[in-house]
Amino acid sequence: MYNSLTRRIASGMTIVALALSAFAMLVPFANAQTACNFTRDLTLGVEGEDVRCLQKYLNAKGYTVATSGVGSPGRETNQFKEKTQAAVAKWQSANGLSPASGYFGSKSREKYKALTSGGAVTPTTPTTPTTGGATVEARVAILAAVSAYEDAVDDKGDKADLQDSASLLHDAFVSFLNGNYAQAKNFANSAEDKADESVGINNDDEEEAQDALDTLEEDIDNAWDEFNDAEDDGDETGDANELLEDAEDLLDEAQDAFDDEDYDEVMDLADEATDLVEDAYDEMDRDMVDGDEQDAEEALDDLSEELQDAWDEFDEAEDDDDDVGDAEDLLEEADELQEEAEDAFDDEDYDDVIDLVEEALDLIDDALGEIEGAGEYDNDEDGAQEALNDADDLIDELKDLIEEAEEDGDDTDDAEDFLEEAEHAYEEALDAFADEDWAEVIEEAEDAMEAAEDGIDSL
Repeated sequence: MYNSLTRRIASGMTIVALALSAFAMLVPFANAQTACNFTRDLTLGVEGEDVRCLQKYLNAKGYTVATSGVGSPGRETNQFKEKTQAAVAKWQSANGLSPASGYFGSKSREKYKALTSGGAVTPTTPTTPTTGGATVEARVAILAAVSAYEDAVDDKGDKADLQDSASLLHDAFVSFLNGNYAQAKNFANSAEDKADESVGINNDDEEEAQDALDTLEEDIDNAWDEFNDAEDDGDETGDANELLEDAEDLLDEAQDAFDDEDYDEVMDLADEATDLVEDAYDEMDRDMVDGDEQDAEEALDDLSEELQDAWDEFDEAEDDDDDVGDAEDLLEEADELQEEAEDAFDDEDYDDVIDLVEEALDLIDDALGEIEGAGEYDNDEDGAQEALNDADDLIDELKDLIEEAEEDGDDTDDAEDFLEEAEHAYEEALDAFADEDWAEVIEEAEDAMEAAEDGIDSL
């Protein structure tokens, strides 16, 4: 089989035949499952990691979301759009679900469970890939490269790049047959990149187009907020309503163009929509809101409030003759950073504003820790036990919040990192407790609490 496949690649075998050969080689892995935890209905417009998992499952089962580009094997997204809907509808029809509308609701979830492990679905994210997982990843990468190559041939891509892509595909198949799955995946990814290059697809263009879409969506949302405020104030809004609706239509067209990988069209449509948004502001006789400026202004407002509250707490602690440690110095440094942030805002350096505000907020947290930590736990066994109990409670709270966020399909990566940090510090505190080092217990427990609070804040 190895020699036959190699000869056919070298002699210019069709890409369709290559794909069939890939499936033939991988029959033992055809039933590999993508374990998903579906807890809600999925339909047009929904976003989340459960959507990405659904796309991976559909692609693995042959109900391909897209043959290339966004949604194709290895390039699944967290957005449920028309292509995902169409793939779901094919899957529903093939599995006897009616109506096969592409709406992934309770019946579809039940069918999914019935088709995977007899209904037992346990969402997992292995930290160490298994051999089967590496094989499937290589398979997906090869098929994505085959699809990209086929599209590039149809689009009459650059011959030199196509030759390079075909050569890399050959190397990917050879590596796969030799059991070098990681190497096969790398060759396949390079083959896909070369195929894309042959027709002028640039990942930088994709990133720029995505940024343009994100900015446009934010601008439209801000404009609608201004429109609603203007109406509430009884101000004249002219044709702002119609202009913003037209801008939203162009946003939808731009998103479709992005799905089709027509990034130049995305940029043109985004520019046109932005002009309409600006016209809408003119109709309302209001200045267009800059998203970065608005974020910076809100950050400054939050800092001012946090700083004032911290100074109030400091003054109260001093009045009560409590130990305040270095809180005053820390708050004075935060004051200085606030002034720098205000100067940066005047200079329209909004990214610098955000950085300075975050730095000042960290100093405020440290200052409050100096105030609250002074004498909070007695440096004895009872104080150490109290600190351990408080840390344990916060860790349990963070675990519960992570579980709820996962059920809602929210991103919990940062929170899980903080949880790991908190649990490590808690273990250190327990070791110190066994050694009767009460000061060390309190210090480690407070570190655990701080990490847990950061995790809670991240959610």
